Amino acid sequence: MASTRQPPGTDFHILCGFLGSGKTTLLLDYLAAPEAADTAVLVNDVGQVDVDGAVVTASAGGTPIALLANGCVCCSIGSELAGTIQGLVLDRQERDQPPFRRMILECSGLSRPGPILRSLADLGRFDFRVRILATFDAGQGRDHAAHFEEAAAQLAAAQTVVLTKLDRPDAAPAEVAAAAARALNPLATVLAQPDRRARALAAFSGPGPGAAALPEPKVVGLRGLRHPRIGVFLAEVPAGLDWDAVAAWIEDLAALCGDRLLRVKGLVEIAGVDGPVLVQGVGTIFSPPLRVAPGTGIPGSVVVIAHDMALAELAAAAAPHGVAMHDG
Repeated sequence: MASTRQPPGTDFHILCGFLGSGKTTLLLDYLAAPEAADTAVLVNDVGQVDVDGAVVTASAGGTPIALLANGCVCCSIGSELAGTIQGLVLDRQERDQPPFRRMILECSGLSRPGPILRSLADLGRFDFRVRILATFDAGQGRDHAAHFEEAAAQLAAAQTVVLTKLDRPDAAPAEVAAAAARALNPLATVLAQPDRRARALAAFSGPGPGAAALPEPKVVGLRGLRHPRIGVFLAEVPAGLDWDAVAAWIEDLAALCGDRLLRVKGLVEIAGVDGPVLVQGVGTIFSPPLRVAPGTGIPGSVVVIAHDMALAELAAAAAPHGVAMHDG
């Protein structure tokens, strides 16, 4: 019987982005490159006809493509997603082929990353390195996030935000679009690359020749770019709390915000633990705490990104746990 364990090092990319923001174009640009060898793709669209899936299938050459059933992967077919991923991996093993170097899930434009991560929880034995990418339309991305909660959730969850449609007449200059994206998610790396091929390679394979990532601004530089509905807050967690106290604050934070909680990430100092502990979550889905090497980053500050939440609400919920909340 074939082993069910995927060798470590497989990158699993969750490709998000609002409707029409350029996800499929980015994916096809990547699949056209030789660097995309040993990649499997899963495509999900909303509607009775999976248009994106049909386009990718027709253009992907020999790349394995799995089309998920009608509906939004984040809410209606989570079990199918896990089963499809497992099927692709096991089929590869049974054919005595090397493991996939990467897998890419192109999500519906209306999906939220948090529930997708929840649906992947049963696949821990495959040792995927999960990354969330979000496309940001340089012309309309800010308006999308202002009016559609799904767009805001996608951008806030991303480790990498990829600026798209930079060549369109209505596109903002790359620096302006990048600043707008960072106002929504100061934790993300913003990829601003006008060349489509180089952009795709940098998004899925890492920076290479010609790839450009704009430098991160200081947090104070975001104050003039505040989004009307999305707040970036800073939680000051005192050193020396035990983990139960920090976990209780996180649980209260998630309960208070619900779907309005978009992203949490930062380092804390826990009593009895040598070195800072990384706390991070997407939506209300939190990763297990991870101890990092002493001297890594500046512990004590946790960034909280939420929409339609007031600082006073967050501060009132945090105060009983000894945590102070401030505007980011």
